[in-house]
Order: sequence, then structure tokens, then C-alpha cells
Amino acid sequence: MLKRLLDRFWKYRFFISDPPIITVEGFYPLLLLLLLSMVALAYHLIRIQVKEAVDFSMDWNLFLSWIPVLIAFMVDVTVKRFGKLPKWVGFWSIGWLLFFPNAPYMITDLLHLSVDMGSDLTWHDIIMLFYYAEVSLFNGLISLYWMHRSWQKTYTNTIGNILLVISLPMAGFGIYLGRIRRWNSWDIIHNPDELLSAVLQSLTDRTALVLSFEFGLLLSMLYLVLWVLLRFRIRHIKE
Repeated sequence: MLKRLLDRFWKYRFFISDPPIITVEGFYPLLLLLLLSMVALAYHLIRIQVKEAVDFSMDWNLFLSWIPVLIAFMVDVTVKRFGKLPKWVGFWSIGWLLFFPNAPYMITDLLHLSVDMGSDLTWHDIIMLFYYAEVSLFNGLISLYWMHRSWQKTYTNTIGNILLVISLPMAGFGIYLGRIRRWNSWDIIHNPDELLSAVLQSLTDRTALVLSFEFGLLLSMLYLVLWVLLRFRIRHIKE
């Protein structure tokens, strides 16, 4: 057994990729998102210095929103460098979809706001919570763009668009499971049976269906804006 593994290992050859798998330019979107996240953390540090930390997991939720970004980035650069890898993309698409709802989920953290119009701290909290939600949403939309592009390159444009449309309401359903039913992405490992039972029960829940549709619609509109800004061009045709 060991001999076969060693023989198989020695058949591989290690080499320097040319062009490189990841270029410096390829890191620019990640660096920009990282900068935005650091500004969000600065808002929270100011809040801590003035009074105290907020009593819910903003920083943890922001961290979770980075998981789909990193997965999508890895898939995107791999597909651009090595071409069509259907099994690889399919496997990581499942992992991405499990964590993707964590990005738009932070919109629901706005419910923690307590409003006192005469308090400076209230306005700071409003801006801080909105900024956290905005950065997390950026993470989600950029990861969605990278995955959509990878699906189209790996499969077909039609399949890529179908997967895009399916993923949007599923993200809304994931938000419902997290905010209303209090499940999280890790429960698929720790409590898979109970999570599956909760999912099946939620399929007939009116709130779950409404939330899935409305968040799916919101994400689709935001993604459309992002796609148009990045891809849409108008050219003048000379007669």
C-alpha cells in the first residue's frame, strides 16, 4: 500500500507556473475588501473606547462573510488559469453556497438598533451597523460575481445563469434559517439530522418563503447593478 502511494507520488512533477496562478493585480479586489473591513473594525473600536462593545457578534459575522469571498476567489483564479474543472468547481460551489448567506445576513443585524435621536452614540451605531452590513454585502456580491463567472466558463452561460438564479433565493432561505431558526453554517457538520429536519419543516413556512423571495429579489437587483457596472458597455457603430 505504502509503495503504491510512493510510486504514485513520484509520478507528479512540480514546476513554476507561467503565467502565475495568482497575480498581484488579482489581489486588488481582496485588498480593497480587506481595507473596507478594517474601516468597519475601526468603527467598532471607537464604539468600545466611547462606551462598550455592542452585545452581538458583528465582528464574527463579518469574518464569516469572508469565507465565501475566499472560496470564490480560489475558484475564479483556478478556472482562469487551468480552464474547465467541472468537479472542482461543483465541489467548491457547494461549500460556497453553504457560507454565502452569511454575507447578506448582516443586513438583519440592523434590528439591534436602539434609537435615541438626541444621542451621538445612536448615530454612531447607525452608521457603524450600516457600514458592517454594507461591507459584508460587498463581500457577498463580489463572491457571487466570481462564482457566476466561473460557472459560465466551466459549464455554459445558460447553466451559469441558472445556478445564479437558484443561489439568490437559497441565500434568503439561509438567512431565514440563521436569523429566525437560529441555525448556522457549521451545523451541517455538528447537527446534520436536526438541521435537515428544520429545513424540511421550513419549506412550508410562510415566513421562510417570503424572506427567501424578498432577499433573493434584493440580491438580484444589487447584483444586476454590480454586473452592469463591471460588464455592460455601449459602443457606437460607425455606419
